[in-house]
Amino acid sequence: MEIVGIIGDVRSGKVSQPNEMEFYRPWAQENFTFMSMAVRSQMDTQTVTQQVQRSLTHIDPTIALAQPQSMEDVVRLALGEARLMMYLLGIFAGVALLLATVGIYGAVAYTVEQRTGEIGVRMALGAQTLDVLRLIVSQGMKPVFFGLVVGVGGALVLGQLIASQLYQVSTHSPILLIATALILGTAALLACLFPARRASRVNPLIALRAE
Repeated sequence: MEIVGIIGDVRSGKVSQPNEMEFYRPWAQENFTFMSMAVRSQMDTQTVTQQVQRSLTHIDPTIALAQPQSMEDVVRLALGEARLMMYLLGIFAGVALLLATVGIYGAVAYTVEQRTGEIGVRMALGAQTLDVLRLIVSQGMKPVFFGLVVGVGGALVLGQLIASQLYQVSTHSPILLIATALILGTAALLACLFPARRASRVNPLIALRAE
């Protein structure tokens, strides 16, 4: 056989797995008892199917369309399992982010409650609102930064475990890792800001009396 051209890579088996090799041969050289036909049209699937069936009937009345379907249906079937997995992972990730945020908020709020007297003393000695905010936020964010460093390191090491679930996205993508760290860091910062803001409004006299 003579090679007449080379086309771009395709994925006719699975979307997530490239084919080892793919050949297109003339129908006259090698044919099968079945074939796939792709038709580009703006019309609906049923109308296109009827027109194609009429055209095939003129060629050979015994030819019939076995499984007509739109390209959207083909793509949906090919990606159905992967999309379901991504939806589930997204839900679990959202719940984990919510639980982590609530946990950080609760821990920082409890710390602020336990240190009310100390905060009152600091403010009585001249500490400003910004100083209290900086103190609470910095202490609350230290374990968060440590956790982000460990998490990014773990993602780099264990990235191959989820590589099979990704399509055209690297598990070591800097943009993906930075975006994830920013989202987690922002959520943790917001969880620290609310208790810190409440701590900055502590009345020194009331705090000292409570102590």
